[in-house]
Amino acid sequence: MLASAVRRERTAQGFTQEDFARHIGMDRGYMGGVERGEHNLTFGKLMDVLEGLRTPPAVFFREIRLPDDTTEASRRSAGKPLALSRSPDASSAQILGEAVAHERRRAGFTQEEFAYHAGFERSYVSSVECGRRNPRFTQLIRILKGLAIEPADFFRHFRWPNPHASQPSAPREALRHGPRAKATKAIKAN
Repeated sequence: MLASAVRRERTAQGFTQEDFARHIGMDRGYMGGVERGEHNLTFGKLMDVLEGLRTPPAVFFREIRLPDDTTEASRRSAGKPLALSRSPDASSAQILGEAVAHERRRAGFTQEEFAYHAGFERSYVSSVECGRRNPRFTQLIRILKGLAIEPADFFRHFRWPNPHASQPSAPREALRHGPRAKATKAIKAN
């Protein structure tokens, strides 16, 4: 589900896997594993990938749906988008925690009730909401399933461009024509 969406968006934007991995500061082999579904990205790394793709999360996730065992009748819409994390020093995990806590309260759950409902320990839910945990993608989907909110709807809470991204997006032309690309072409020509 995530692997094919990342690959589809990367290729649609004209990035090679190697150029894109370099662009976001990730090892090309690891990026290949992400696109084959062999690696389960943390939320922070997922935000780095989306920042590198220059794709807002709500747009990226529009085709990623909760597992089929979540009935249409039980699905909810996310609340009005929040102005999350006013602090410029907030991490991606802290911003996620604010959104999860907001939606859990909107759903009428205590932390303990939600933890039981979603199959987590209460301490795990607490640490996610406090921004001390950086959940992996599969855990994030379990959280959203427990909240009965589709990923695209949930990610409307996140401002874009991401003010908390770990690195700025470089123009794509710089990747193809920058000093490193010229040096690589010169080496290959010899």
